Amino acid sequence: MPVGALTVREAKTSDAAELARLHVAVWRETYRQLAPVGAFAALDETRRLAFWLDKFAHPSGRQVILLAELDGNLVGFTLASESVNPQIGAMAEIKLLYIDRRFARQGIGRHLLAEVALCLKNSGFTGAALGVVEGNTPAIRFYSALGGQELGRYTDSGPLWLSPNIIYAWHDIEQLLRL
Repeated sequence: MPVGALTVREAKTSDAAELARLHVAVWRETYRQLAPVGAFAALDETRRLAFWLDKFAHPSGRQVILLAELDGNLVGFTLASESVNPQIGAMAEIKLLYIDRRFARQGIGRHLLAEVALCLKNSGFTGAALGVVEGNTPAIRFYSALGGQELGRYTDSGPLWLSPNIIYAWHDIEQLLRL
């Protein structure tokens, strides 16, 4: 666990600007070798701020947004809700899990997954799944190590580029609660 006091809490609309900042920073680092150049030109904090404000104003079914803070500073976040992907079906979809690269490999992602799994279980989900862009080897290794089973593949239509994705699933959400 990282040095300092790690806390996880539900996000509020007032967190949108910090979420946008971290979202862009981690996205650019993660996908620098995977996404086309045009995607980088299109992604900025203004675009992500609009995304987050929309998530707060028009939440998806059973949506949960959690923040991980270390000594009061945002170091990670997750967004999960009902899925519209037919391959995921009735399981919850963990749509985003981003950790500030300076705090990677310190247990923050694992902690956020366990916390979001508890929220999802409490809202009636019995399983959870997520999509990982093909080529995102660190994330693929992470989810595999946590017991995620490959469920299928799909092409994510955007908003920035058509990305090939692998679906990892935990059919029993209790697996994520034991992380």
